[in-house]
Amino acid sequence: MKTLFTLIYSWFLIVCTYFCLWIISDYLLDNSIIAFLFFPFALRMGILIHSARRYWSAVYLAEYSVLLLLIFSYPENNYFSIVILSLLSLPIVWKFQQYYVGSEFRRLLLQLGLIIGLSGLNGLFIFTEPFYFTFLISFSAGVLLIPACYLISSFLFGTRWLPLTAALVRKPVILRSKHIFIYIILFTLNILIQTTLPESFNRFALFYLSIPIILLAFQYGWQGALLGTLLNSIALMGTAHSFSNSEITDLLLTLSAQTITGIFLGLGIQHQRDLNYSLSRELAKNKYLTRQLINAEEEIRKDISRELHDEIGQNITAIRTQANILKRISDSVPQERVANIIEQLSLNIYDTMKGLLNRMRPRLLDDLDLPQAIQNLFTELDLTSHGITVEFNWQNQEQITLDHVLEITLYRLCQESLTNIVKYSQATYVSIQLVINENITLVIQDNGIGFDKTVIVDTGFGIRGMQERVSMLGGEFTLASVMQQQNIGEQGTTIRITLPRV
Repeated sequence: MKTLFTLIYSWFLIVCTYFCLWIISDYLLDNSIIAFLFFPFALRMGILIHSARRYWSAVYLAEYSVLLLLIFSYPENNYFSIVILSLLSLPIVWKFQQYYVGSEFRRLLLQLGLIIGLSGLNGLFIFTEPFYFTFLISFSAGVLLIPACYLISSFLFGTRWLPLTAALVRKPVILRSKHIFIYIILFTLNILIQTTLPESFNRFALFYLSIPIILLAFQYGWQGALLGTLLNSIALMGTAHSFSNSEITDLLLTLSAQTITGIFLGLGIQHQRDLNYSLSRELAKNKYLTRQLINAEEEIRKDISRELHDEIGQNITAIRTQANILKRISDSVPQERVANIIEQLSLNIYDTMKGLLNRMRPRLLDDLDLPQAIQNLFTELDLTSHGITVEFNWQNQEQITLDHVLEITLYRLCQESLTNIVKYSQATYVSIQLVINENITLVIQDNGIGFDKTVIVDTGFGIRGMQERVSMLGGEFTLASVMQQQNIGEQGTTIRITLPRV
């Protein structure tokens, strides 16, 4: 019973729409037979390929109902060719629907192929008009209405509709008046251009008509371009001054050209927008995975450092204890000397291990904020005893709180840079500037002897590790170095790092 009511309502709506479109077509073409191959033909094809086959009977019954009405109204006309073409299209659409799947671009290309094929078939079966004219009539209407049917079908059946619950009932209906207003403005401008444009500017009419198509395509993709072509089509047909064959041919060519151009322009813009969206999602996903990777790395470092500290620290303490016992109970000077050596070596091992563990996982990051942790590096690396003066400039005027991953990264970068300066640069002055605003900028500069970038960057694991860590977070790493023997001004090395804050 539900299907029966659906068929009846569908038949009624299609009959009304079909008849109205036939009236418009007959008004433009002044031929009641050829008028069936204009908008009515495109409407039938658009509904058939976007509806279930169990509802096709309502479409054909609606078409034949209008045909019967016209046969009784105009008995002098022969509509037999229209009936034959309608029946011939049935197996074609039946087979076409099996392949009508996939992306929007594929579907629109298949629609274009179907329109060309059926338009050619219509041109071959109508002998009262030239082939090109009949073909152009069917083709121009097809490229205009069939994508419109696809747009409506996608909106009705491709959109996820939420059930009307009590919570949704209380929410006010929000109309996007801005979009409606823009569409009305464009439509009004189209009508004004068509009616008031001087004869000398007729050649520029297509240029003016392309403006709303481009604007809507840029805003809404191919759907907006299609709405723009529908808007232009109504304006062109509504302001047509005469209906001679040449005028109608020009009108049909204009409709076809602007529709195809607009749809494919919109497809290109939408594809680029979808590609940018996909890239943005992948970039965000990669950033998230990078942060998770850095967090996992730091957790592993923390666990290893804790285990090593506990296990090795206990063993070293035991060795020192045994060495002290040996010194106390031994009367031999050589044995006491060996015990002192063992105790000293154990202390050296402990100090070395403590330094390595601190580099692996500095516990200061858990207790101090980032500026204090960086300043503590100056003491740990004993820069003063190496004759190095450090100037540290921290700028965070907006008091922005950095997440843990960024703090760890900045600390590691400063740690690696200062370690390299102490070991290799022979510098006497180091400047560290850290600025936090929309982005994070870290500049580390020394007055050392410099180095050959082409050699160090390729072979130095420290520099390469810094570059990789910055790159993983989507930042930029710049290295500049002036060697002492180059004599081209100030010597030294400058590292400039820029990281996104989010």
